[in-house]
Amino acid sequence: MNVYYLIKSYKAQQVLLWLLFLFFIRYIYLADFTYTPSTFWWRSLQFTTDTALLYYLFSLYIFPTFLYKKKHALFLVWVFLSHVLTYLINYFSLYVLNIFFAKGHDLPEWTVYRRGGIFGFIIDGNAAVTSILWSYQLVIILIAIRAFRDILQLRTQYYRSEQDRLRLEVDFLKTQVNPHFLFNTLNSVYARIFEADQQAADLVLHLSELMRYNLYETDQPRIGLDKELAYIQNYLDLERNRLSGQDVLIDYEQSGEPTHYQIAPLLLIAFVENAFKHGVKGATQPAYVQVRAEIDPDGHLTFIVENSLPERKQAPTTTGVRSGGVGLVNVRRRLEALYNDQYVLNTTIGQRTYAVTLTVQLEWSSHPTPTAELA
Repeated sequence: MNVYYLIKSYKAQQVLLWLLFLFFIRYIYLADFTYTPSTFWWRSLQFTTDTALLYYLFSLYIFPTFLYKKKHALFLVWVFLSHVLTYLINYFSLYVLNIFFAKGHDLPEWTVYRRGGIFGFIIDGNAAVTSILWSYQLVIILIAIRAFRDILQLRTQYYRSEQDRLRLEVDFLKTQVNPHFLFNTLNSVYARIFEADQQAADLVLHLSELMRYNLYETDQPRIGLDKELAYIQNYLDLERNRLSGQDVLIDYEQSGEPTHYQIAPLLLIAFVENAFKHGVKGATQPAYVQVRAEIDPDGHLTFIVENSLPERKQAPTTTGVRSGGVGLVNVRRRLEALYNDQYVLNTTIGQRTYAVTLTVQLEWSSHPTPTAELA
């Protein structure tokens, strides 16, 4: 049974495939060469090593890092570097083989490399072409198969992301109970109590601003970062008023210029709601929620939300917490769908504190979208 599971493991399968490849090179691919038996095995081992090195270099690093991300110039640079690397491997391995196994007669391949010299990969066309044909003719087939599989996986991931996005939109629409009516009612209430109770009027105004943002700003794929952060500040103002009789510190800090950057709407609020739900609700001792937004000149937003934790209360997890009806696990899915590899989401869990840090690459907008106004 252990042998069965060993064979099924990915690493064991890779080793087995390369061993089969080694025997294929020895007994089929090099069958017409006139080598001594020991030279046959050394050349077969060198060819298999070259092929494995190029395969993993391209499939695990060069393709995903440069080609799939359309960094074509860097991709071509790495293709050239791989050519240099394989040429040098071929040059020195043939040099060693020629010394120990040639027996007075230079190996035919070494003659080509010897004329080309150590810099033959760029100054000698014959040596360069020989190295490319020797090292790449089979690896191209293997890389093409891997690239085809990667493309299928990327398309599958894209379709799944689209399905998740549509599901989130449907869930959001289900949670709306005649929001336009509520928004207009809030405006009416604000007009009535403005003269009688200024503090209550301010609360209604903040709530009205939150609803206006939800109704009229979030129906587009990107929104001005300044509007998103203003939404966060309105939410914090409401919480300050709601918790004014409790020993709760609510702090907001912002640095950098957000005006000309865009972000997906309602992306940040889940982290803030989560902090109040798990850091303030049910607290019997002084509590705090700190929100920091930092925008650097390169367009990176670092959004940090830190909160205290009541005694004997475990820190929230991205799989178990639900915030505003949308789980933080869905926030991570949304980040993956919208920003792919352009974000980093980390959590820091202490004995009495919990912090979440989101770093995301923002999009530049030379013409900030004006704020929507009611007709």
